[in-house]
Amino acid sequence: MLAPREYCLNDTLKSTVESAIAENDSHLGRMRWARTALSGHFPLDEGRLAGLSDEKRAILDQFLYRFTKIQDSMGTRLLPTLYNFLEGDDNPRPFLDVLNRLEQLGVVKSQESWQKFRELRNNIAYEYPESVVKTIATINTLFEDVEEFFLLYTTARQAGSDRLR
Repeated sequence: MLAPREYCLNDTLKSTVESAIAENDSHLGRMRWARTALSGHFPLDEGRLAGLSDEKRAILDQFLYRFTKIQDSMGTRLLPTLYNFLEGDDNPRPFLDVLNRLEQLGVVKSQESWQKFRELRNNIAYEYPESVVKTIATINTLFEDVEEFFLLYTTARQAGSDRLR
């Protein structure tokens, strides 16, 4: 039987994981919808981007926004909490150490994949008007590799759900 502090800690961690999964599932659904709605417009180039209607630009914004929300939530809530829950360790750890351990536990497909999508997220978050070509390349890479991102999330989601039962 767990000591009262451990039981509360585990209940709290479990609630955080469940909340993060619910939040990210909503983002994932919207992101998938946006990807489908945009599929005929990729790959982007400067001309195609400039030619997008206001509606398609809003859908592209939705796609990128939902991606950053899932990526951020995974990095700040889901993965650290799963690590704490699975390892029984709430001591601060470098995130790369957390990722490597979660990869060993099968929660994350690969920490390299995580790092790739984190870099894409950072490129999108810090776009500057003078770097339109880089922004377009980042968006094209995300659009092309989005199934890998979905797998990254759904693997962590499934691992979390399985272990919380």
